[in-house]
Amino acid sequence: MQKEEDGRQRKLGPLASLFARSLFARRVKENQPVDQKDPGWKLFGKVPLRESPLKDPKKIQKEYETKSGRAGSGNPTSPRQSVRKNLDFEPLSTTALILEDRPANLPAKPAEEAQKHRQQYEEMVAQVKKRELYNICLSRAKEKWKSTAALFTETESEDVGSSDRESSLELIKLDISRTFPQLCIFQKGGPYHDVLHSILGAYTCYRPDVGYVQGMSFIAAVLILNLDTADAFIAFANLLNKPCQMAFFRVDHSLMLTYFAAFEVFFEENLPKLFAHFKKNNLTPDIYLIDWIFTLYSKSLPLDLACRVWDVFCRDGEEFLFRTALGLLRLYQDVLTSMDFIHMAQFLTRLPDLIPADQLFQHIAAIHMTSRNRKWAQVGQFF
Repeated sequence: MQKEEDGRQRKLGPLASLFARSLFARRVKENQPVDQKDPGWKLFGKVPLRESPLKDPKKIQKEYETKSGRAGSGNPTSPRQSVRKNLDFEPLSTTALILEDRPANLPAKPAEEAQKHRQQYEEMVAQVKKRELYNICLSRAKEKWKSTAALFTETESEDVGSSDRESSLELIKLDISRTFPQLCIFQKGGPYHDVLHSILGAYTCYRPDVGYVQGMSFIAAVLILNLDTADAFIAFANLLNKPCQMAFFRVDHSLMLTYFAAFEVFFEENLPKLFAHFKKNNLTPDIYLIDWIFTLYSKSLPLDLACRVWDVFCRDGEEFLFRTALGLLRLYQDVLTSMDFIHMAQFLTRLPDLIPADQLFQHIAAIHMTSRNRKWAQVGQFF
């Protein structure tokens, strides 16, 4: 029997010793209790807590500085504090980590990269401030909605005075349903209804002296289609803060008359025949200009065409709004000269749905905004 066993092992060769090993002996060895004094962490398992007391954080920091070669430098401050000495302020969040210098064992940041990181940080801070401002104004609006929900009626909303312009929050609901109805995205149940309602409500609390004026919803809606909510709110507030828009939305009669008078000067010089026809029929600029200026043409013109007007308006300023008005009058002057007062007023307050964009901009380009060597601002003397 012993010979047969020896022969079997010779046939198996070197593998015989492998199969002859006891696998259980290995497992028993691995399951032995871990020495409590062994330091370190196990990657995928738990190590029993040490019986020795925890080290003082200051001692750990000192050991780290000793190992990293910082001991004896005479600088008691931590590495992070030494880095922040170069900053003009104390970073308040992890966002400011982009401003931190690199560790000592890595090459320092180039000046261009450091400047780029500072610019990125300032942009991030600006975005946070925008969101905070919007959230503050929106929370005020929601509180106002809750307080007025039980007492508000539609009849009362028409008699809201300047003493409590924040009450115009309720007027927003009446106007949103009329904002770009053909798109069906701002009406109740639409994807942008709540966003538009929130931005308009936040603005009325941001500028309670202005409140909500009919037509604002169109401006906010165009911005919502192009920007994030917080950015749309900031752009909306800045846009309405321009002198021309503020004069119209605050119904500053004297300044509005100044704009109308300046408009008529260029109207007479560019379109004398149509101007005489308007004068004969007593058609004054306020009948058609107010709606155009209130909504920045977003209600009067097709949306794509209105956005093109906005592009140039953002570049050239308020002058282009009145130049666009003269371009529209020039485009339809042959039609308007054959109409009476009623039909002209109806036509201008409800322009055709299809307006040739290229032709309109050609007529706008043909308008000269100089009168006796005076430009728009000089004629109106707005500033």
